Amino acid sequence: MYKGIYITMTGMSMRQYEVDAVANNLANINTTGYKRQQFASRLYPLLSGRPVEPNSIYQDARVQTYFGTQYIDTSQGVLKQTQNPFDLAIQGDGFFAVRQSNKILYTRGGSFTRDRENYLVTQAGLRVLDENNNPIVIDGTKIEIAKDGSIFIDGNPAGRIKLVKLNNLRHIGQSLYEGTEAGEAHGQILQGWIESSNVNPMSEMVQMIQAIRNFDLTQRVTLNFDQLAQRAVSEIARI
Repeated sequence: MYKGIYITMTGMSMRQYEVDAVANNLANINTTGYKRQQFASRLYPLLSGRPVEPNSIYQDARVQTYFGTQYIDTSQGVLKQTQNPFDLAIQGDGFFAVRQSNKILYTRGGSFTRDRENYLVTQAGLRVLDENNNPIVIDGTKIEIAKDGSIFIDGNPAGRIKLVKLNNLRHIGQSLYEGTEAGEAHGQILQGWIESSNVNPMSEMVQMIQAIRNFDLTQRVTLNFDQLAQRAVSEIARI
């Protein structure tokens, strides 16, 4: 009976994580370059004498228990033309590199601008990096950016935008990510375009409704197990 409670409680935890992921996706529908978070879970037979599953919710439970994983859907978002020379979209794989204090972060949100010091920056003020991890200076009037990231200012070459593949991708907020660089990406940079988020609101709403229903179901089952346990204790006490 208590094994059943363990299972249903871990199931409730998983559904809560799923609801949180969907809610975050819906909140970022209009975030440029945002990649939706996907959540998956399954039962794992955690038995006595076997190694503890590190992703299980109740690691000391010697019963079946749910565990889940979250991953990022990197599929292409819709490309929209803006004619703004500072708007850059990636068609294909790859991420832009930006600097936040002493850390290098990554983004697909290419709605850039130029700050007072003529650095190419994100809307949040993070400096965009070139292939040598140096901030990019845009000091001129005519800015042209080729599909391979090469920058030309007033007709003169001025570096190349860094575009990298990433492993172990992790979302840290808005359209910013952490990850392990895995070489140069082969996507194309389109000047005067931006990439929308790849969130489908209808699909997310369906998933949200299903997750809430599953949460309610496991909650009711947990309450039933609890009531059965109380009844069993009462019956034993009478004996």
